[in-house]
Amino acid sequence: MSRQLRRLVRQRDGNVAITFALAFIPLVMLVGVVVDHARAIDIRARLQQAADVAALAVIREAPVLSQADFEKRARSFFDAAYPGLPGISLSRFTPTRTGAQIKIEAVASMPTTFSRLMHPEPIVVSVSSESTAGGQAIEVALVLDTTGSMNQDGKLPALKQAAKDFLTYLDKTVLSRSDAKVALVPFTTQVNLGPVTTSASWLSFTKLNQVNAQNWKGCISDRDQPYDAQMPVTAFTTANAYPAATCASVSNQTNQPTLSRIQPLGTDYAVLRTAIDAMQADGNTNVGIGVAWGMEALTPDGPLATATAMSDKRVRKIMIVLTDGDNTQNRWDQQVCGYFWGFYFCNNASAAIDARTLAACTAAKTAGIIIYTVRVIEGNETMLRSCASENGFFYNVLTAADLKPAFQSIGSSIAKFRLTQ
Repeated sequence: MSRQLRRLVRQRDGNVAITFALAFIPLVMLVGVVVDHARAIDIRARLQQAADVAALAVIREAPVLSQADFEKRARSFFDAAYPGLPGISLSRFTPTRTGAQIKIEAVASMPTTFSRLMHPEPIVVSVSSESTAGGQAIEVALVLDTTGSMNQDGKLPALKQAAKDFLTYLDKTVLSRSDAKVALVPFTTQVNLGPVTTSASWLSFTKLNQVNAQNWKGCISDRDQPYDAQMPVTAFTTANAYPAATCASVSNQTNQPTLSRIQPLGTDYAVLRTAIDAMQADGNTNVGIGVAWGMEALTPDGPLATATAMSDKRVRKIMIVLTDGDNTQNRWDQQVCGYFWGFYFCNNASAAIDARTLAACTAAKTAGIIIYTVRVIEGNETMLRSCASENGFFYNVLTAADLKPAFQSIGSSIAKFRLTQ
């Protein structure tokens, strides 16, 4: 018997398997904890967004609702934004109102999976959101690339729908349209002001000598440097004037520019939707002029002059810049590529145009304008990240279908500027 016992102690054939099995148990539990933690973060984000939407939406109706109707409406807004997830139960939903302030609290329970041995009880996820009637107003400039490449991969139709859905979402988050003014700035290498006065002090026909007051169709090119990347001014000189230009693309049928007109800040969303639907894609890319005219739209100075004062702290100024390609042309430079002695070569024009674009982004951010940037499939990611006010305000859209959730996310982020917490 003692000999058999000693033989069993010396036997090592199954030790590796036993050791691995013992080590595998805590490994699985650790993975389970990580998975459950990630699920909890996702659920909290969904709950928070729904609570924000409910807090912003119900405040419009709260003053005229009974307590029972107030609670019912708050829950309906919440449920519309949070359809729920399998296995996740909403254990508490509490809407309260105190004077002009609304508070939404929500608590959900999430059962654990692999980590159940370590954490048998459900994970509790709680969020809260508050909004105040008459809070901060917003002024938003939609600076949208309408160059020729937007005709590819379904990008332009998807952009139109996403932009219109964005307007619908904004409309739900404000007490009145006056708290959410929106401008539309389509751009290529130019912008189109449409029929405006030809005798304005800010306009120059001699700077480019391309058109005159009789045949000008409303297209504007970059201002002289360094004004091309600066905030608008109130006093106009020959140096800082806006150069009237021959439109780069004109319709054969109407003899009018294919580039859609800028829509200054306003609250007529029906007009904005019509303008969005009318956008056509043609021409080369100059994101810098788009950013420059985003600044024009959001400031009370310059040709548009429809915005509130930059010093008005009750108003947040926001610019959404979308492009699907690299900078290829501005007033001074044009990207040219080709084969030279068997090698494919491009000049350095894009880098020069990028520099002007980033200078305009810096000027806007320094003035207090919040910038979101959207890269649609192609474009200079580094430049667009640098242009955005924060890293989280840059969106890298990989397919046209992803434009809708990107604009939804931006809308939700903008709505938070009107929240008290």
